[in-house]
Amino acid sequence: MEESLYNFYNLFVNGSLLEDLYQEELLSPLTWTAVGLAFVVAFAFYIWPFNKVSFSGFGSWLLMTGVSALFLFVITLVTCYQKANQDIPRDEADPNQGTLFDQGVSVFLSYAFEMALLTAIIFFIISMVLKNFSKNAKHRPMLWPSK
Repeated sequence: MEESLYNFYNLFVNGSLLEDLYQEELLSPLTWTAVGLAFVVAFAFYIWPFNKVSFSGFGSWLLMTGVSALFLFVITLVTCYQKANQDIPRDEADPNQGTLFDQGVSVFLSYAFEMALLTAIIFFIISMVLKNFSKNAKHRPMLWPSK
């Protein structure tokens, strides 16, 4: 699974950071955290405890999407900063690779932002499934396909 996640993240994540995440085996845990967090927040919105008429508008749905994305942004950023400046065993044949898990603040921020966007997309997909189980938010994020 780590290999397929590596190929997926290789499309939009900085290569050297991706190598570090792969070496530290953080791709799977961060991906499952994104899926789990999006599911928990969607469950809270559609099923319990926020399934109320007053909290079923599109603005509330956007708020919950933002909450799930923000939580994963913080989790990803904290994870990267905890691993920063730690020695990582490298392939001796590749002299271009450094010895520290530290790509800089901008790379960590961009990766955290990309993971937040991924969480928002996952939240949207889960919302399309869970909206049919809701009494009050059946039309969020959109009417189709529940019509």
